Amino acid sequence: MVWVEYAPERYDVSVKLLTGGKIDRIKDVIASRVKLGDQVMDIGCGTGSLGLKCIDHGATVTGMDISESMLKECRRNIAKAGREDRFTIIKDSVTNLKKHFAPNSLDVIVSTMVVGELSKPYLEHIFRECHEILKPGGKMLIADEVWPEGPVSRLLFRVVMTLMWVPQFAILRRAFFPVKDLKGVVEAAGFEITEKKTWPMSSFQLIEGVKRNA
Repeated sequence: MVWVEYAPERYDVSVKLLTGGKIDRIKDVIASRVKLGDQVMDIGCGTGSLGLKCIDHGATVTGMDISESMLKECRRNIAKAGREDRFTIIKDSVTNLKKHFAPNSLDVIVSTMVVGELSKPYLEHIFRECHEILKPGGKMLIADEVWPEGPVSRLLFRVVMTLMWVPQFAILRRAFFPVKDLKGVVEAAGFEITEKKTWPMSSFQLIEGVKRNA
């Protein structure tokens, strides 16, 4: 993530270009599921763009990220929006959620373009902790690029990913691995899947999982 570390202020614009503008629409959909008064946690909050959208819908947000340079940009964006009283930042690995959040303490957990950087064992660990720290009835909204389900779609996706690898790495300076069976990993953590949303001509998928009452 060298390029991002040195120029985090360009990250949102770069990702918007790489996704053809879809990332903004996806974040709008996620934020629209937040209600007034919700306590929201953003996994891998980056520059804070998703968290700020959630605040616009009445939430109080805690953003968690390990990158100090990204969090520095996040703080700038929070100050620019005048949302310092509604947006708290934690610098730590997203594998340490239970260190910072008590069981049954959050209404909503959100994340975009983060889980594709993590291996399946890490995802399983993180999603189990997410399930524990959510209140009964709380929900998790995760959006990322996933492997298509059909054989033809998978073949076309491999071609596109190969063509996009160089510009993607040149901009983001990181390897990216589309998630296999995101829905299944979320379900395995104990969530009830209430929505699986996709976008035309896109590999993005949004999974909404709810923690049901025990």
